[in-house]
Amino acid sequence: MTDTRPDIRWWLLGLLAFVIVIALSVAITGPDEVVLGIGEHQAAGSAVQVDEIQAQWRAGGVRTLAIVSMLGDLVFIGIYGWGSWQAGRSFMAMPGSVRMIGMLVAISALIFLVTDYTETILQVIQLLREQGSDWMAAVAATVRPVKVIAWIATFGGVLIALAIRRFAAPTA
Repeated sequence: MTDTRPDIRWWLLGLLAFVIVIALSVAITGPDEVVLGIGEHQAAGSAVQVDEIQAQWRAGGVRTLAIVSMLGDLVFIGIYGWGSWQAGRSFMAMPGSVRMIGMLVAISALIFLVTDYTETILQVIQLLREQGSDWMAAVAATVRPVKVIAWIATFGGVLIALAIRRFAAPTA
């Protein structure tokens, strides 16, 4: 094991931001008449679906909360993406399997940043315009699964690299 410590400060701050964004997202479906939330908006593949969701948000009085949640998501993406990149790069400076995991985390962080910013920016545009767009909804829905896989790779990768560093036998 090496004395080099992984740089996970921004990654941890990103997780904190994630918890806040999730809390805001969950609050959107608080009113009884609002059953479609941010997740459904992300997965909506057509303007009709986006318009239906946004109409529900307006009727339920949570449109502003949805805007705040999506803007918060943009902040989260930046903090978590940067933190994952930093963590991955710091693991890449270490020996053994942690180096390869660090490379996976760093690459996944870049993929996460591109796909989640694409998805969320297109969502925000549709929400602020108060009108869905078929191409924007389709692109957002298409990048969503890639974003999720990249997020899982960054989250799991950092945890696995930390565990390996913690439990690996010291080198002579």
